[in-house]
Amino acid sequence: MPRNAMTRFFRHIAPRLVLGLGLLTAATGLSGVPATAQDSMRIAAVVNEDIISELDIFMRLRLAMLSAQLEDTPETRERLMPQVLRNLIDDRLKLQEAKREGIRVNPADVDKRINQIAERNNMSREQMEEFLRGNGVLIEALADQMNAELSWARLVQRKLRPRITITDQEINDEARRMRATVGQNEYKLYQIFLAVDAPDQEAQIRDSGERLIEQLNAGADFESLASEFSQDEGALKGGDWGWLRLDQMEPAVAKEIQLVPAGQVIGPVRGTGGYYIAFAKETRVAGAADTADGTVNVKLLLWPLAANAAENEVNRAISQAQTIAPTIESCAQMPEVAGNAAPAVYRELGNVLVSDLPKEVRTTAINQPIDLPSDPIRTSQGIGLYVICGREAGDEDALSRTAIADRLGQQRLETLARGYLSDLRRSAVIDIRL
Repeated sequence: MPRNAMTRFFRHIAPRLVLGLGLLTAATGLSGVPATAQDSMRIAAVVNEDIISELDIFMRLRLAMLSAQLEDTPETRERLMPQVLRNLIDDRLKLQEAKREGIRVNPADVDKRINQIAERNNMSREQMEEFLRGNGVLIEALADQMNAELSWARLVQRKLRPRITITDQEINDEARRMRATVGQNEYKLYQIFLAVDAPDQEAQIRDSGERLIEQLNAGADFESLASEFSQDEGALKGGDWGWLRLDQMEPAVAKEIQLVPAGQVIGPVRGTGGYYIAFAKETRVAGAADTADGTVNVKLLLWPLAANAAENEVNRAISQAQTIAPTIESCAQMPEVAGNAAPAVYRELGNVLVSDLPKEVRTTAINQPIDLPSDPIRTSQGIGLYVICGREAGDEDALSRTAIADRLGQQRLETLARGYLSDLRRSAVIDIRL
């Protein structure tokens, strides 16, 4: 496989892989491999009741270096080790919390994610598995990691996203800000965030940031390091936060980013919640925004009722809807669930303008997490459970009200998710034995 293809591959799989000992000896060119299986399985840390082995740390380090095209040297391993261990600890905490909250990921969703990784790297599933085996990686380990990522994402969406409601006034205010910035610069921002959860971590986290800067100056790939080390949702996209105005950035980042040319890395900069490393890949002049309604893809379970239906009929339909709602975990499940929801009627509305939906449903269309059912909603047609399967907002230069609401919601969700993970770290019993 060409080197650039290998780099793209590891950018997708390296960030959170845990590798099996059984295939370790099949890997080629791995320097610094632990001398014995016993050494490899020695406990490096205990997170509540879960173990992180020295093998876990070594393999995460190796994959990070492959991904970022760094030479495997004792100096590089020493620089990256603290942040690698911290990220492994975070992984354990996320999995533990997802399990505690009863989050279950369908194995078919994991397989779909793995197949997408193979497709993005121009490989079949079989070719990818062969490539992994040749580098000492069990496909089951990749499946476990995809399960962990999906579990955390689903936990955040299910537990935190319903707390967020974006009002019409907030959308209007953001639209006015966008119109006011026409002619000003926007920045294609890439960012690495390193959280500081307690004052005694300040020096250690800043040092981790300085070490990442050293690796970037030595030629490391920014997106790969962001995927591996950034402790925010942007890690899933290689640190890519898209086009942002200065007022949409972390203020400490905005202050620095406007003073340097595109492509120059800044940081580590102390900002809200921790340290930031960032660069603007390019800049552009902001254009006028079209704030017309966007479209949403909707599936519906409807309990038909007349507009003047008796209160007991309405309450009966609401009770049935509330019973069915917890069984819906994705849009793909809707036809199956509908088979057990009589007398409800199943409808696929497809892509519809938000403005064409009943007025009682429009706020849900804008704010409801993707793939999760709404609360029962009373309209002139009856009681409905609405599932939003996707949102379409037009291109980047013509953002709709739906897109504005979605972006504001994602920003707030990121803040809540950071706080959630920070609370998990503070309450955890962590025993580091290195």
